[in-house]
Amino acid sequence: MVRLYYNAADYRAKASDEWHDKWISKSGFIARYWTDKAISQFLGEPQKAGPIMAWTQKEVRQVERTIGFKQWMVKRGEWLIVRGKLSAGE
Repeated sequence: MVRLYYNAADYRAKASDEWHDKWISKSGFIARYWTDKAISQFLGEPQKAGPIMAWTQKEVRQVERTIGFKQWMVKRGEWLIVRGKLSAGE
C-alpha cells in the first residue's frame, strides 16, 4: 500500500511505522503476551533504537519460532486462561 504524507503529523506517523517495522520495544511485548522473565530468558540485551532500547523484529520472530519458546508460550497461554486474562479461543 502506498501512503502519502502531507504534514508533520503524517511524517511522524510514517517515522513511527518505519520504526515499528524494524523494532519492538519492551512495551510491544505485552501485546504478544511475553513477560519480563521471558524477555531476559529468550532474548539478549536490547539495542539502542533511537531514543529507546529495543529488539529487532527479525530477532524476535526467530525466537518465537523456536521449540523452547513455543513450549513456554503454551504454558503462558494456559496461565492466562486460568486467570481469565485470555479466552480459550485466542
